[in-house]
Amino acid sequence: MSLKSKYKLIALLFSLIATSSLYSYDLTFKAEPIAVMPFMSSGETKWDPVGGAGFLSMGVDFFGCLNFGPSFGYFIIPKNNNGELLDDEAKFVSLIPFGLQTNLFFYPAARIELSLGGGAGYGIAKNGSSSHFAPWYRGFADLGLRLNPHWTVGAGASYFAYQNDTWIGNPGIAGLTVGLALKFHLETERKSSGAGSVECTSEIPDSLFPLFYTMYKENPFGTIYIKNNESAEIRNVTVTFRAEGYTASELKCGSIPSIRKRKVKELPFFADFTKKILNFTEAGKIPGEIIVSYDLLGERKTSISSVIIPVYNRSQVRWNDPQALAAYISASAPEVLEMSKVLVGIARTKLRSGVNRNLQFAMYLIEGMKIAGIKCESDFETPYNRFHLDETLLDFIQYPYQTIFYNGGDCDDVGILTMALLESVGIHGAYIPVDDDFIVLFDTGVEMSKADRYFDGTSRILDIDGNVWIPLSMRSLQEGFINSWHNAAKNLNALLESDEGLTLVALEEAWKLYPSTGFSQPENITLSFDEKRLIAAAEVDMARYVSTEFGPRIEKAQNVIKRGGENADNYNQLGMLYVRAGMYKEATQVYKKSANLGNVTAMNNLGNIASLQKEYLEAKKWYERAIQKDPDNESARKNLERIMGELE
Repeated sequence: MSLKSKYKLIALLFSLIATSSLYSYDLTFKAEPIAVMPFMSSGETKWDPVGGAGFLSMGVDFFGCLNFGPSFGYFIIPKNNNGELLDDEAKFVSLIPFGLQTNLFFYPAARIELSLGGGAGYGIAKNGSSSHFAPWYRGFADLGLRLNPHWTVGAGASYFAYQNDTWIGNPGIAGLTVGLALKFHLETERKSSGAGSVECTSEIPDSLFPLFYTMYKENPFGTIYIKNNESAEIRNVTVTFRAEGYTASELKCGSIPSIRKRKVKELPFFADFTKKILNFTEAGKIPGEIIVSYDLLGERKTSISSVIIPVYNRSQVRWNDPQALAAYISASAPEVLEMSKVLVGIARTKLRSGVNRNLQFAMYLIEGMKIAGIKCESDFETPYNRFHLDETLLDFIQYPYQTIFYNGGDCDDVGILTMALLESVGIHGAYIPVDDDFIVLFDTGVEMSKADRYFDGTSRILDIDGNVWIPLSMRSLQEGFINSWHNAAKNLNALLESDEGLTLVALEEAWKLYPSTGFSQPENITLSFDEKRLIAAAEVDMARYVSTEFGPRIEKAQNVIKRGGENADNYNQLGMLYVRAGMYKEATQVYKKSANLGNVTAMNNLGNIASLQKEYLEAKKWYERAIQKDPDNESARKNLERIMGELE
C-alpha cells in the first residue's frame, strides 16, 4: 500500500467515526503536550535524553467507560551530537505518528478521572531530507481533575515505541514520557432526547384503588425510571414524589449512589396519599411531580418531571385477595358508632347474665338492621355471585354509610356493615366468601373447652384459635338472627363435608395488610328504631336460642328427676341449666328444692340470683343460710360482705 493510500484510509476512518457519533455518543478531544521525554534506542545513545512532543486525539465514548478514536502526534527529538553537526545537517529528528487509540476510563470520585489505554499506527520520521515510514505503539495512563462536565485537566505517563525496520521488537525511537493532558467532552446527543438533564419516566401497571391509599406509602404501585442525560455521571441521587392536595408529604421513593451518563436506573414508586383521594366517585387522574435531586461534579441539582397517576372509583376493588374487603370495614365511622350505640344501649337493659354477652349484642345488632329496613339484595350491575369469583373484574362495594343510606346492598355490602357494627362494640369478626352467600362470623369470647355451657353440641359453632365463633348468613338477614345463624352453619357444614376449599378472613389479621380507610359521609343519614319492636324480636331470638341450645339438656335433667332422681345435686344441676338459659324464675324454683335438701351451692346460687335482681335482703338471707350450713364457705362469705355494702 502506498503512503498516499494509507493517508486516505486513516482520513476516511476518522471521518466515519466523527460523523456517526454526532447522533448518539459523546466526543472527547484530548491534547497532550509532553514536557519531558527521555529516549533510548536499542542500547544506542544517538538521541538526547530530553525531547518534546504532543498528541492530539479525538475519541467516541461507548458504554460510559470506553473511548475509541484517531490519534495524531508530533515529536521533536534532538540528536545527542547536535553541537558537532554542520549547519546544513539536521540537528534533530521530527516524528509525526498517526493512528488509532482506545482507553478505559472511570471515576473513583466525582471530580477524579482515571484512564488506561493504548494506541498504534504508522509514523513518518524526518531526518533532514530523508524520511522513514514505520509502525508505532504506545501505552498510557492518565489522572485527571474534572473542572466541569466538559473540561478535564491532568497529567499522564506513557511508553512510546517507534519501530526501525520491523513491525515489532526493534524500536528506533522509544522511551517513557511524562506530560500534561487537557480533555474536552462534547455532548452530541440531540437536545430533544433530554441531553443535559435527568429524564424521569414511570410505569404504573394498573390504576390506583383509593380504598388502599394508606398502603401505597409502603407498597409500591409502579416503577420510576431515572435516565442520566447529564454530561457526566451523577451521584447521591434521591427521588421523591408529591401531588399537591393529594399527598401529605413529599415521600422518598429511594436513593441511588450513582448513575453513569446515559444509563437508566429504576426505583419503586411510593406515595403518601391523603383521604382526598377518596373523593373520586368515578375513575380519574392525579397530577403529580417526581423530584430527582443529585450531585453533578460537586454541584447539587434538581430535576422535576410531571406524572399522571390514574385512579379508580373509590368503591371499586378486585377479588384477587379477599382480605382487601377489610379496608371497607370501619368500626369508628360516626354512623356505625351511632347505630351500634343505640342498639346495644337497648340490649343492655335486657341482658341475661347467664347468656353469652357477645351473642346477645349480636342478636340486637342483626335485629336492629332488619328493623331499620336494611336488606340483602343482589346488585344488578356487579352481582356478588359472579364478581367475587372472577379476579379480573372490578367489583363495586359499598362502605357502611352507603349500605345504611341505601337501606341495603349485596350480601358482601351487608356483611361489611355487620362486621363494622360488631367491631364497634368490641366483638371481633371474620368472614368467609362462599359461592352464593357471604358469611360473617363473630367471636363469642367463650373458650371451646367451655362450649357445652352455652351450646348443645358443636354443629352450629366453629372452633377458631380455641374460641367459639358463631356464623351468620347475610342472605338470611331478613329472617332474623337465629335463622341467619342456623342457615350459615348448615351451609358451612355442607361445604366442609364436600371438602370444598373455604377462605376464612380474620379482620385483625386482614387489617395488618389492608388498613381501614375510615371513609364516611354520615351527614345525610338519620337513624331511628322502634325499641319495642326490637326488644320483641330479640326476645323471640332468645327463646329460640334457649329452646335449641338448652331445651334438650333441660328436658333430660327434668326426666332424670321424674324418674326418681329428686335429690339436691340433680335439682342444682337443673337450676344451673335454667340460669345459663336466662330462666331465673325456673332456676329459683329448683334451687330452693335443692337448698331445702341441704345443698350449700344452691343456697349461694339463690343469693346470686336475688343479688342480680337487686333483692339484697333476699340475697342476704340465702348467703347467711349458706354460711350457717358451711362456715368455711368463702364464696358465700365474700358475697355477703358485698351485699352488706349495698345495704349500707
